[in-house]
Amino acid sequence: MDVSSRLVVWQQLAESSGLSTVQQGWEQVWRLLLLCLMCRLCFRLPGVSTVKHAVSVLSGMYGLFLFFELHMLWVLLLSMLCYLVLLLSRHSSSRGLFLSLIILIYHLIGELHLIDMVTWHKIRGSQMTCVVKPLSVEIPRSMVMVVTSWNIPMSRWLKTYVFKNAMKLGTFAAILMTYTASALLHGLSFHLGAVLLSLGFITYVEHVLRKRLASIFSACILSRPCSSGCSHQHRSEYWVMLLNLVFSLLAIFHLTYLGSMFDPGVDEQDVEEGYAAIHTIQRWSELNWASHWAVLACWVFYRLIL
Repeated sequence: MDVSSRLVVWQQLAESSGLSTVQQGWEQVWRLLLLCLMCRLCFRLPGVSTVKHAVSVLSGMYGLFLFFELHMLWVLLLSMLCYLVLLLSRHSSSRGLFLSLIILIYHLIGELHLIDMVTWHKIRGSQMTCVVKPLSVEIPRSMVMVVTSWNIPMSRWLKTYVFKNAMKLGTFAAILMTYTASALLHGLSFHLGAVLLSLGFITYVEHVLRKRLASIFSACILSRPCSSGCSHQHRSEYWVMLLNLVFSLLAIFHLTYLGSMFDPGVDEQDVEEGYAAIHTIQRWSELNWASHWAVLACWVFYRLIL
């Protein structure tokens, strides 16, 4: 692939990740923001709590209808099943297990295409309780902050029930198992699995490298912001801020690279039905596997200074 073709790919990637993303995001979000404002005003007014709960339920259902129309019934069905399980097992110590089993079975039914493929891909994301910290994702300090801020409830669940239990196998194995579990929860999809497992390697290398550099320079350059009482000698010097900026730019580069495979180009059917494995490999090949090579270089550098 010649240089001009690669420049075209990067230009298309920048355009699809920039203005079009903002435009599409605004078109989808403004009505939700209006619904949130109405609910907030309603809750601030004096009144019966039952009425406020009813307003909340109706607003939520209308929000689902805006995005999924009548396909929202699949989301409501899962919600009712979960509520029923919690109600029937409220006195049982195993209700968490029962609830997890119901959700797993429901997702497998969708993944095995017993629900229409296009419909399932549209609603799957809504059934994973995404609460997000936008600034930590769009202006990231690190890839670690991105993955923990992208879907906060799922991140906490994976940390509690997968990562901590797998730590006895070592940090790298625990991270790998956590991202493998996340890939399975996101669906039986090669491209999602490839992105999530790549994220596992990226976050591990980033974490150990920044931890090592923070120890060498005694500086606040860890993947996560240091607390006010940290033992590092250098906290707000210009070179410390510059290093953190470099890692932030590297994180943005990784995000752009990993997100490049979600650009459907001219074929919208790929988005609706899910990308084939060849799409992922071809897309990253066009970019010369740049992010993966960057991770390898960071890991080699980490091993040299270890």
